[in-house]
Amino acid sequence: MHNGTSVKLEDVHNFEKKLLKHGKILTLKPKGDVINSFFLERGHNVEHLKLESQNGDKVHETIAKESIIKTMRVLTDRERFIGIWALDTLLHLDRLDLYYVLNKFYQVLVEKGLLYLSFRFGEKDYFKEGKWNTCFTEKELIDLVGFTDFDILEMNSKDEYIDVILKK
Repeated sequence: MHNGTSVKLEDVHNFEKKLLKHGKILTLKPKGDVINSFFLERGHNVEHLKLESQNGDKVHETIAKESIIKTMRVLTDRERFIGIWALDTLLHLDRLDLYYVLNKFYQVLVEKGLLYLSFRFGEKDYFKEGKWNTCFTEKELIDLVGFTDFDILEMNSKDEYIDVILKK
């Protein structure tokens, strides 16, 4: 269950068992995160992209957005990952920025590489506690993915979140 930034390990395990056997995984979570530890314990090479954040600051939304976009520019087309784990790290981006980020992820994944994404489930985006929250229904998420070259491997709605695994 999502709880701010936590997730059921069964969701991580479900993603991990679908990955190709050898290669690097890119995570957009803190280095000490339980998800990184999970992947490392299973023998995966994990590369972590640190996203800047200033929680409690009124400019959090702008900093988070700029950090994600800047981070995506750092990724080069020479880098290749078998998987990318982006649990609730992109939900503060608007839809145009999400499109850019998804296309960048597509470029750095190996063929048959996987991308895990999670967003808030809902019909209306909203601003709360200084943060923009982009929400999706299943149809809206299918529409967004339709503008990319990804295929939807799996999609689940639970609690207040919608999770999707995309395949290159």
